[in-house]
Amino acid sequence: MRSVRVGAFAPLPVLFLLAVVATRPIPIIAAAITRTVYVTITDDKGAPVPDLTAANFKVKEGGKDREIIKAEKATTKPHMAIMLEERLMGDTQTRMGLFEFVKRMNGVAEMSLITSGLRNTTAVPFTSDANLLLKGINELTLNPQPTSNLTECIGDMAKEFQKDKPQRPVMVVVAFSGGQAGGGSATSILNELRQSGATMFAVTYGPPGTNNSSNLGTMGDESFREQVLGDGSKQSGGHRIDIVSTAAMTKALQQVADDLTAQYAVTYALPEGTKLDKRLNLTVDRKGLTVKAPAGLPDK
Repeated sequence: MRSVRVGAFAPLPVLFLLAVVATRPIPIIAAAITRTVYVTITDDKGAPVPDLTAANFKVKEGGKDREIIKAEKATTKPHMAIMLEERLMGDTQTRMGLFEFVKRMNGVAEMSLITSGLRNTTAVPFTSDANLLLKGINELTLNPQPTSNLTECIGDMAKEFQKDKPQRPVMVVVAFSGGQAGGGSATSILNELRQSGATMFAVTYGPPGTNNSSNLGTMGDESFREQVLGDGSKQSGGHRIDIVSTAAMTKALQQVADDLTAQYAVTYALPEGTKLDKRLNLTVDRKGLTVKAPAGLPDK
């Protein structure tokens, strides 16, 4: 009998305990805000560094250390606008450089071909089909517009990225070093670029002596253009490459491809309720590496 009573009534304390647990409020864990930035890491020979982990990175946003959630080789395809200044469209070496660049990025990026003159013109919309890009390059006119509002075109592309919000926006600008800047101040264009979250690479062609203008108005215009091309590339975590001959275009664009394939995606967390800050400082603890990271982030 005793053993039967134990068998009949033993489950009751367990049921009671379950009922108590079920009626207790379950605490809600506050979710942290996370941000992901793309950063290029290369060694002293310019080669990718494939073996870094989250422990190798340090991130400060707004001057405060942030917890790194993960750091891994970037696998999200770049949403890449290839922006060719129209003044260079007729150059054979430039076309060959673009041709080889598109072939290199085939399967790695989603690309569009934009010609930049007085305004941006989409020659080929965003596509993963490299053959469409190659066809678009071949069909570019050999009699392009002689003037250019390049900085305004960069600002307009940045606004497109802000509207579409791709996960990994990239601009590759192929242009002359000197010339007309376009509408808007350099500060406003750089702000649009920062707000877009895009990484900008610039390959700029400038034969020796082409920027020695004696016209003060032209010099000021070229100064704005140089500021956007130089500061925009650096502050966005990209790279500007100057060449003195378009024969070097292919090599320069291959350097851009090298940087893109050497990128890490670094994700870090901010405590709940923390106000986002545009200031970013990202470093690695391994000596001898080159780090190209954005210095400014979008406000939201």
